[in-house]
Amino acid sequence: MINQTDKNWHAEPLNRTGNLSAWKQKMHDICPKPQVGQVVSLNNNGSGIAYKVLGFNRYGEVIWQRGAVVKH
Repeated sequence: MINQTDKNWHAEPLNRTGNLSAWKQKMHDICPKPQVGQVVSLNNNGSGIAYKVLGFNRYGEVIWQRGAVVKH
């Protein structure tokens, strides 16, 4: 996992359904104290799919955006 704030972000929505509760728990385990703008990569090398913190809903839950860091 690599935490980074990077302006070179490209959203890549998955548009798939599944076990949302399990996914939210996985993200909480990986990044227990997320900050707005933070990018969390699920790979150790920082490449591939990552998730960016867009904000928080009124219940304090994180709003994540799936995407990738674009390196130029």
